[in-house]
Parts: sequence; C-alpha cells; structure tokens
Amino acid sequence: NKTSTPAGSLNRKAEPTLLEIIADARVNQMGAQRQMTVFGKVYADARIVRIMGEHTADNIGLANMGLKTFMPNYAITKTAYHQYRTDFYIIVDKKQVGGD
Repeated sequence: NKTSTPAGSLNRKAEPTLLEIIADARVNQMGAQRQMTVFGKVYADARIVRIMGEHTADNIGLANMGLKTFMPNYAITKTAYHQYRTDFYIIVDKKQVGGD
C-alpha cells in the first residue's frame, strides 16, 4: 500500500491507500545468516515477500491485514528486482536477536 495526501490539504497526515492485492505472493522467513547479509543485524522475525513481475510499494500487509484499517502492515526495508520477480524485505518483529 502507498500513502497519499490531497494537494492543498491542511492535514498533512498521509492516508493509507490500498493499491493492489496480490494473492500469489510467496512469503518466506529469513534465517539469521540471510538477515546478517541483508540488514547487518538479526531480528526476531524478518521475511521476504516474493512477487512475480515488477512492483513498487512503501508498505506491505500480509494475510492478517484488515482491509478497512490496513493494519498490521510493514515498512519495506529493501527491494530487489530480478528478471521476472520483485523481492520485498520486511521486518515483522524488530526485536534484535543475539549480539551483546
């Protein structure tokens, strides 16, 4: 989903707007090694959302997202474009794991 604010609006708070529902996205948990490679840190829950085709987004909601509130949704931390697919990297639980 993306955010938008009407031009000339005095209320600058962006309203979330659902742009597209993609039912065939593949969502995979990221292991500790992959998280270190991508983020440089290990989180309690990080995932890769893989979608066929080329897409852009600011946030992603998973199967448990409400269509009226758009919650919960997750900020996209990284986007990777491949020949026929887009990978969005999201952090679901920001609690860091391991380290000192």
